[in-house]
Formats: sequence, C-alpha cells, structure tokens
Amino acid sequence: MQFATAQESTVAIEQGLGKSTTGYDGSVILLPFDEESADVFSIGMNYYFRPERAFFRLNGGLTFYSIYDADAAFKYLRLPAGIELCLGRKLQILPAAGLSGSYLLDYNPDAVTDDFVKSRSLFLLGWYWRLGIGLRMMDQYMINLAWQHNADITHMYKISRYSPGGAPYSLDVKGYEGMLMLGIRCNILRKSNVPQRPTE
Repeated sequence: MQFATAQESTVAIEQGLGKSTTGYDGSVILLPFDEESADVFSIGMNYYFRPERAFFRLNGGLTFYSIYDADAAFKYLRLPAGIELCLGRKLQILPAAGLSGSYLLDYNPDAVTDDFVKSRSLFLLGWYWRLGIGLRMMDQYMINLAWQHNADITHMYKISRYSPGGAPYSLDVKGYEGMLMLGIRCNILRKSNVPQRPTE
C-alpha cells in the first residue's frame, strides 16, 4: 500500500441514508436500517484539503439532515469539521473523525412532547466517526462509500422525572445516528510533486 503524495483540494457531494434514535443513558451504537429507529436522510457539500506528502485530509462542509418517523420530523443544518486518513492511492481506506455543530431548522409541533417544547436546544454540538473506502478515477474523481456514526454531545431536550421520594429531576436526551454515506469527490486543485522534465 502506498500513500498519495500530491497536494489536493477537493469538493464533494455526499448523501447519507440510515437510522436515528435518542437516548439518555450513554452512547448508543446504531446499525443502518435498524427497524426500531427513525429514518434519517442527509445531503451536503464538503471540502477536503490534503497538504503535500500528508497521509491525512482536513475537511469541513455544510449538510442538511432530515429525521423522520411515523409521528415526528426534525430538520437540521449541520456543519461538520474533521480529519480523514487517506491510506492508499487508487483504492484508499478512509477512517475519519470530527466534530459537528447543528441548528434546528424545523420540527413537527403536533408530534413532540411538552418537555421538548420547553427545553429544546436550537444549537447542538456533536461528534462523528466513519470508516470507508474510496476509489480514485482518472486521478481527478473519487467515489467513496462509508459507514458513519453520529452522536450528540449537548442535549436535544430534557425530560422531567420524579425520584421515588418525589424529588423532581431531569435527564438530557441526545440523538444518535448510524448511516451509509455515498460521496463523489472532484479535485479542483492538484499540485504534483513529481519532477518535471525541463523544456528545451
């Protein structure tokens, strides 16, 4: 396995499809298409930059997320930023991780609880990791397929509870997603470090 050595500046369109759920007692690992969870769809544009001779890429972007099931629907605008390892040349292994910030655009007011209305967060901070493969074509384009896991750090909303003694308390509800991601990347700048033959 060899590392690519040229500088890259790449734009990508990535679409995701999978499942989403909420929890408040620790991290929840989701598999895509889990029948017990809500559907989630995403589409976004990302930018990847890899310095010359580096084995990693830095990335950021803007993604639209839609989470829906039979009762509720939530729409988010998400800004991910992270780092991706690029192991290989034509066929690449692409592990990645990073942080994301999300803004709640809209939700179905008829399908949410009073707790959600009172304590919902318009802004969310989360993290993600993914593992995928990429196939480079014609040295300018790449198709990548990955499995991605998203998890909230801050709460979506709080739910009210009472202890056996009658004391009130609240629990933070957070979102978790498992998704299959398909992307198409196009290099808009590629600076090769291969020595050029001088002109005569």
